[in-house]
Amino acid sequence: MAAAPAGAQLSARADLSVGGRYVWHGVSRSAGLVAQPSVAVGFRANRLSIEGGAVLHYELDSVSLGELSQTGAGNRHLGEEDFWGRASLLLGPTRLHAGVVRYSFRGDSAQGGMGADRNTTEVFASLSTTSRYLNPTLEAWFDVERVRGTFLRASFDVPVLGWPFPPYAFVFVQGEMGVNIGQGPNPTRPEELTNFARTGVTHLGLGLGTDLPVGRLSGIGSATLGFGARSQLNIDAATRADGAGHTQDFIVWLWAGMTIVLGAEARNTQ
Repeated sequence: MAAAPAGAQLSARADLSVGGRYVWHGVSRSAGLVAQPSVAVGFRANRLSIEGGAVLHYELDSVSLGELSQTGAGNRHLGEEDFWGRASLLLGPTRLHAGVVRYSFRGDSAQGGMGADRNTTEVFASLSTTSRYLNPTLEAWFDVERVRGTFLRASFDVPVLGWPFPPYAFVFVQGEMGVNIGQGPNPTRPEELTNFARTGVTHLGLGLGTDLPVGRLSGIGSATLGFGARSQLNIDAATRADGAGHTQDFIVWLWAGMTIVLGAEARNTQ
């Protein structure tokens, strides 16, 4: 068996987040309480890293007919499963990403949910850079199956406050803008699904959050708590949709989560 390259690192992580709303590409998919557990594993050799994982979206509230939900009317249960993989290349303060996400929906379309007929796949590429004051990211998402077309997302992360004494805490502001350039109605292919109503800006978002490291895990990893609030100005008709016959021009929701990282990545995190 060949030895691992010098500097190679293996890592694994588990996350659990809970939010008052599930929003994907600016589109609200559930307006109730949602739990999102996820796991990921990664391999890093010098500047190149390979990662893969899965995310579940589990609705915790019972849903009535007409309410915004992935599962549809009825009792709480799993609404969506996402499986993803990506490669990343680190070039100084700049990071390049490319990958794929498979979306599988478990709802009942007859009850207003999202069923297997919505299953699809996206490939994506992104460019991000880090600095002391501003961390911008540009993303391009290409649906290659049921919807087709491209969605662009520009976002930034700005650290605004850090508590330098134990327990350390970091407060940050996040903003984003979404742009649809091909995932709307296509008269030449009417059988395709759509994510948005028209071409152009879909939404503008702004949030505030904090990360609180809670300690090491017997020298093999670390755990971090996070919580905050997010807001969104909805511009496209698809982002304004909030259930049958209901729309929202502006939404606000709270979120909280915990991340556990195991492996060399955690030990090298400052």
